[in-house]
Order: sequence, then structure tokens, then C-alpha cells
Amino acid sequence: MTAFFIGLCTTLTVIAFVEIVRKIDLKFFASLSLAVIPFIYIGFSIDPYALLLTVPAASLFLLFAYWGYKKNYMLTVVGLALHGLWDVIFPHVSTVAPHHYDVFCITIDVLLALYFYLKLKPVVRQP
Repeated sequence: MTAFFIGLCTTLTVIAFVEIVRKIDLKFFASLSLAVIPFIYIGFSIDPYALLLTVPAASLFLLFAYWGYKKNYMLTVVGLALHGLWDVIFPHVSTVAPHHYDVFCITIDVLLALYFYLKLKPVVRQP
């Protein structure tokens, strides 16, 4: 429960920052978030087996971030949501991942994906 609460507080801090700094390019910030978050996992991948899985995964999420920024922001949202699946797998890959790191990260990934989806979705205007 503590990991969830810390993840929630972290996410709310990020969202508060974005809401306070109104001039920020939200698509860029969302993509930057997706690009940076997976590379934190490389720090927890000290053995070669973990690196063999973590580096390609981080690179895949980097591509989602790039394509999301350049082509369709929904790829960034989907990438953040998919990163939640990686959060479930990662503790089985790394021997040094902190206890409950998966819950902490899933909370951030899912809430940020939801936030960016709600903020970036196109507004359909009724005639």
C-alpha cells in the first residue's frame, strides 16, 4: 500500500507541475516521460541477463515515445500503459529491483497514461 501511495503522490506532483506550467508542450512532455522512465530500469539491471532484456525494452518504449510525438500522441499513451506490463515482468528479470517497485511504477504509468489521454484527446464539437 505504501508503494501505491508514493506512486500516487509522485504522479500528482508531476501532474501539478504540468498544470502550473501551462506553456509546456504536453505532447512533448508526455513523450519525454515515456522516453525517460524505462531507462531508470537499466540502473537496476546489473547482471548481463537483465541487461539483455532491459535495454531492448527501454529502446522499444523510446520508439513509442518518438512515434507518439511525431505521428500520433495515442502511441505515447499506449506506450505508458504497456510500460505497466513491463513493471510486472521486471522484478522477475532483475535481482536488485526494490521491493514493491512494480506497484510504485504501475501506479505512475497507468495514472500518467490516463492523464495524458484525457488532456490530449481531441475534442469533438457538436454542430
